[in-house]
Amino acid sequence: MTTTRDSRSRGRSLRKGALGLGASTAIGVSSTAPAYSLAVSVGLLAGTVGAATPFMLAVSAIPVVLVALCFRELNAAEPDCGTTFRWTEKAFGRGIGRMVGWTTVMACVLVMGNLAQVASVYTYVLFGLDGAADSRVAQAGLGAVFIVGMAVLAYRGIRIAAWTQLLLLGIELLALLWFAVNAFWAADSFRIPALSTTGEGSWSTGLLIAVFLYWGWDSSFSVNEETRDPRRTPSVAALAANAILVVLYVVVAWSAIAYAGTDTLAEVSDGDFFSVLAGDLLGTAGGKLLIAAVLASALASTQTTILPTARTMLSMARRDAFPGQFARISSRFDTPSVATWAFAGVSLLIYVVLVLTSDAVLADSVGAVSILVSLYYVTTAAAVPVYFSGEIRGRVLQRVVVPLLATAGFVLILVLAVANAATGSLVVVGVTMVVGAIIMFSMKPPTEGEVAS
Repeated sequence: MTTTRDSRSRGRSLRKGALGLGASTAIGVSSTAPAYSLAVSVGLLAGTVGAATPFMLAVSAIPVVLVALCFRELNAAEPDCGTTFRWTEKAFGRGIGRMVGWTTVMACVLVMGNLAQVASVYTYVLFGLDGAADSRVAQAGLGAVFIVGMAVLAYRGIRIAAWTQLLLLGIELLALLWFAVNAFWAADSFRIPALSTTGEGSWSTGLLIAVFLYWGWDSSFSVNEETRDPRRTPSVAALAANAILVVLYVVVAWSAIAYAGTDTLAEVSDGDFFSVLAGDLLGTAGGKLLIAAVLASALASTQTTILPTARTMLSMARRDAFPGQFARISSRFDTPSVATWAFAGVSLLIYVVLVLTSDAVLADSVGAVSILVSLYYVTTAAAVPVYFSGEIRGRVLQRVVVPLLATAGFVLILVLAVANAATGSLVVVGVTMVVGAIIMFSMKPPTEGEVAS
């Protein structure tokens, strides 16, 4: 009886045609946690590149968009929810594909702890519970509740998840635009941002900070099997998400510099610049709204981290790169069942252990994410010419030029990420890759039918 039930659940498909362009775009934007990303990075960028911060945020989108174009080309040929895993597996072979899939999953596992931590702390701050905000036990408890809650919403169907994203994203965008409008209105001057750095850092450091603020747009591709027109909609959604993010990041950073100046922002480079500026600019109610926006941002990104990762694990299980149980799909909600709960459970466990034992290890785990993301972006971009080997003619720009530029760009970013990483972050990356190699290469090879597919 169990075998029959497992077979049926593995034979089910995700809910086709459930998402339109708007919902897919919202998932891509929300995955980047724009309000939180801005809150913790604008001050850091101001201290690094000064008045050139808005320009740096725009320039850093270039390598990201190049990689998005690589995803578009691969997705048009094969819209698989495993995205990078499936495409690199087909281009470079089972071993590399599995390691890329593992890298993608682990990057998401590591960032979940940070998102849950932000959501818990900002909830306590929003309600004036400063004692709880400083308590590790209280942080761990509420963060765990948020992980479970977002997993429930992700499990109960892609449409519910999409509506949740639209609601949370709406709160973020309204709050951020309200801040920007008021900051420009109150500014003594309204100057075009400088193109040269005036901070104490360099362009390379600024690029490294800014480029990962865009990570998350690829979630639009991870739900490709559930979108209308799966070969085209995810591509348009991902590019639209990046366009929205560029405008949002540049406008908010520009308004903050116009209002407060780079020196004031640089002084809060280790914290949330919204919390410093919002009170004077928007009053108590406005400050609360921005705190709520950062909270909504972290919650939305928590859910949109669960969504794509569960689908990557589902795709890997289809091809025996993960245990077969991970390929089960809920007969009621048409969502990955085992994969969703397994990912949420592992993320919760790692988060609680790290929060209760070591803030340093939690920080190192988050620092390792930039290296892991660079690795799977580089490999995916490099896979395009190989994947389409023999089918280059007529699409040289899309299948050779753009992928080579994207690969070169993220190789440079990878080198910078490794050079600037703390020792602890490098240890986390090393352990992640070794464990991944052991697990991935211990899995049985796919059957002849799966190889042929």
